[in-house]
Amino acid sequence: MADPTDYGYEGRAPVVREQSSYMTDTEAERLCALFADGLSSGVGYARILSMLERQGGDKKLLDRLRVALLEHGDMLGEAFARYGILEPSARKLILVAEQQGKLPDTFRQLAKIYGKRHDRKKKFLYAMIEPMILVILGMIVARNLFSTDLTEITFGKDTTGALTAIFIRSAIEGLIFGLGCVAVAMASLNMPVDFALRSMAHRMLLRTPILGMAGNLYAISLFCMYIRQSITSGMTVFKSLELAAEASNAPSIWGNIHRAQDQIAEGATLAQALYTIKSLPVDVVENIDIGEESGRLEERLEWLSERYEVLSTENFQRLMASMLYMSRFVIIIVVIVSLLLMITKMELFPSDM
Repeated sequence: MADPTDYGYEGRAPVVREQSSYMTDTEAERLCALFADGLSSGVGYARILSMLERQGGDKKLLDRLRVALLEHGDMLGEAFARYGILEPSARKLILVAEQQGKLPDTFRQLAKIYGKRHDRKKKFLYAMIEPMILVILGMIVARNLFSTDLTEITFGKDTTGALTAIFIRSAIEGLIFGLGCVAVAMASLNMPVDFALRSMAHRMLLRTPILGMAGNLYAISLFCMYIRQSITSGMTVFKSLELAAEASNAPSIWGNIHRAQDQIAEGATLAQALYTIKSLPVDVVENIDIGEESGRLEERLEWLSERYEVLSTENFQRLMASMLYMSRFVIIIVVIVSLLLMITKMELFPSDM
């Protein structure tokens, strides 16, 4: 009887990581899409790597991949692990899929994952444009204007010059703030896929009660997608659970996955095992149970993945709308308070007039 704890690729020597590769979500999506299209069309590794090089891929990295794949005879997942390409969960999935002859579908699913991740980040950054403008107008311009003695400016000799100085200072501060926001946005969009700080920040966000709700829903979507893809690729259910929990990067799932694995090792079904993970919604486990009984597990997992992705998007949109209204409300309060403070300090009849 096969050991349920086997990944499906034991027997090969472990790969020692020789290099870390800088690869953003868009680059990972392009790489996975090219491998999916190339392998499904019967194109070999050499031609796929040449296509990647023509599209601006890292020449040194691609040369190393050529040597590993074409001369040393490494499996594709092993070569990716050797040079730190993609994430660990994706590399394990690729290695198993290669042995089962299901690489094209695996790469196609990974391309969708990286593409959707990049789109979510772009939508978040676009949603923050209006709050950023409100901060510049309300917290910078209004603060500089109302923190100044307007009585002195009004009755002074150079009112125009004083107001011009205030707006120039506000423009400089607003520009610095805007450039800082742009720098943070660019760093977020171009963050490597295999980056420890990124994973840590994501796990911290998922623990936040309100802000992490959309992320937790998407983590469930990823969890279902990786279970489906890993089982389809030939991985055992035991290791599929571990891989899916790792890919979801959700502490509530990853911290309790060992309970489900213990149930699988004792001969329980997937649904029975997942009942031990209390953070999973009941409808996820029930749909998996229905899928196992009807022999349509992959179909139910795909449906769950799509459903929770939609729920995550809807929750994210509601969150962004709420943050926008809150930012408007806060700016209005700040402006009113600043105006009242200015009025209380204002001298309507200066003594030196």
